[in-house]
Amino acid sequence: MLWAFVDESCRVRADDDCVYALAAVVIPSSGLEHVRSSMDALRYGKAPTVHWRTERTPRKSVIAQAVASIDFASVVAVSLHDMGSRPERARRHCLLRLLPELSAHNVGTVVFESRRTQDAHDRAILTVLRRHGQVAAGMTVRWERASSDAALWAADVLAGIVTGWLGGENLWWPLFEKRVTFLEAGENHR
Repeated sequence: MLWAFVDESCRVRADDDCVYALAAVVIPSSGLEHVRSSMDALRYGKAPTVHWRTERTPRKSVIAQAVASIDFASVVAVSLHDMGSRPERARRHCLLRLLPELSAHNVGTVVFESRRTQDAHDRAILTVLRRHGQVAAGMTVRWERASSDAALWAADVLAGIVTGWLGGENLWWPLFEKRVTFLEAGENHR
């Protein structure tokens, strides 16, 4: 069975398009323990998680290379929007593209990093997609805290690298560019 772990990253820029990305790392169940142990080994000191945005550049290089060495497929839904558009709207557009794509590739379980009360918005979108037959009824979708599953950290790293690259930061993108499938998400892709 295939699992997908999903996390978000966004970049807000007053002088350019804002970027919202939902990144999914897709892992066969036989590889889950390897991914989890590899990510857990990347924690620094007593930090409960690996979080891309809070890491310093030297650590980011170590983390990016370690994550790039893990065998997984990846799908990233990206929404470019202006400052007047809310990030929650961009997330909705990304979910509308990402969930059907994961379902079409026979992903059996999708795990999102929980955003606590905002998870209800995601669940409502999932319900609509299921009603319209765009997401398989048998696909399990759940929301968990980042500290509960180290595989989520790989999605966090990928999302951060993608939004960084879209913002002009090219240090780590070459490690991932051949393994990312992009989905354009926005007004034209409802």
